[in-house]
Amino acid sequence: MWWWVLIWAVLVLCALVYLGARLWTLWGQSRELGSELVTAQERLEAVQGQLDQLGERITAPEQLAVFARPEDSRRERERTREQLVRERRARRQRAHAARVRHVD
Repeated sequence: MWWWVLIWAVLVLCALVYLGARLWTLWGQSRELGSELVTAQERLEAVQGQLDQLGERITAPEQLAVFARPEDSRRERERTREQLVRERRARRQRAHAARVRHVD
């Protein structure tokens, strides 16, 4: 009968060792997380200071798009798209070899 007590004692001991190892790992990970949070906070404060300085230089647009006439917004969008298409074609033409270029 005493060997059942011994088996239960070994099982409880193994469970305690397992839980202790898990808690030790958790403690180490929480320390690493704390140091990462401190580093992130320092970086955030540095970026926030730069943003405060740059925020004074940024100017707001004259008129928000929601308050503009739809015709004007459409014309501006079409001009922007045409300009982007022209720029893309120019980049493509520069990137391709002479034998690949389209000739019209």
